[in-house]
Amino acid sequence: MAKFKRRPNRSGTVVKLSGKRSKPYMAKITTGYSDIDGSQIQKAIGYYESREDALNALSLYCLSQKQGVNEQQLQQLGGSLYKSVTNFNNHDLPTFKDIYIIILNKELANLTKSRIGAYNAAFKRLSKLHNKQINNISLFDMQESIDKSKLEVGSKALIDMKSICIKIFEYAIIHQYIKRDQDFTYYLNVYKKETKEAKHKPFTLDEIKILTSENNIESKICLVYILTGCRPIELFNVSEQNIFIDISDNDKYISYFITGSKTEAGKDRIIPIHNIIKPYLAEVIKSIKKFDTPANFRSKCFYPYMDKLGLAHTPYDTRHTFATLAKLYSVDEFCRKRIMGHKSKDITDDVYTHTFKFKLFEEINKIEIL
Repeated sequence: MAKFKRRPNRSGTVVKLSGKRSKPYMAKITTGYSDIDGSQIQKAIGYYESREDALNALSLYCLSQKQGVNEQQLQQLGGSLYKSVTNFNNHDLPTFKDIYIIILNKELANLTKSRIGAYNAAFKRLSKLHNKQINNISLFDMQESIDKSKLEVGSKALIDMKSICIKIFEYAIIHQYIKRDQDFTYYLNVYKKETKEAKHKPFTLDEIKILTSENNIESKICLVYILTGCRPIELFNVSEQNIFIDISDNDKYISYFITGSKTEAGKDRIIPIHNIIKPYLAEVIKSIKKFDTPANFRSKCFYPYMDKLGLAHTPYDTRHTFATLAKLYSVDEFCRKRIMGHKSKDITDDVYTHTFKFKLFEEINKIEIL
């Protein structure tokens, strides 16, 4: 293939994209100027392994726009490289991914690593849009990707997904790839719709028996949550030093652990350990911490396991199950509130005497699920 000289001004530019890519060099051309802010309207004509290939592609593109140069001549000059240029000419508009890469290296480049990581994770969840041209993406396409993620990630991740869509369509409007009335991102719904029934759906006794019969780490984690009433984050907060098994005092043996949340009533509280989960509680605490965050636990463990069993539950359903079982088996109301970390007018001090610890342990073991 012929080697082209350096291009004249205003004939395009080459940008090296960040990260590990097989084709890190993007060749782009200026097609005009925005009526909105006067900025250049640029289009990518392709991605290349070397800067030289990208520069040559720009030269070929410029030649293809001139009169008197036919396709055969361009083919002879450019060889296989000419194919990428003709592909660009035959494809009208950039894809969702094309624009994201531009935004990532321009607008998002100054963000912290953690924010860039969050945006990249949200972008991956929009994978069905990646190869769609910007003018062919509908509201349904975007909403479908977001709705699918509602069962897997938290609100912040969903908001990041919407934010990416907004930024990409905004870029497309400014650079005149689409008209403003083709931007439907305003209508994207990132809120999780939960009815009262969905919010408070305890496991049935039959479903709990399924968990007890499974005898794997996923079922054990679910049973620990069900028989402790802990919030999802609270098992992550348990340290090995705060687990006490078969502590003896006056011929009475009790087991408990200490955990808590940020609320005044919920922090540094004692959770009695039911005899059913006592043999594997330490194993569960160790296993759940491998997921690092409750969000990872939900998406990588809890929801896949529920799908496997054919059950429709959220992690918080385990806490509601505990409250339901406590009422069913007449667990003392004061003890139930203390275990769950609920604020109560009856709680006048934070002192856990051994007698009261035993009372908690005794009350929790009223619950029978086998």
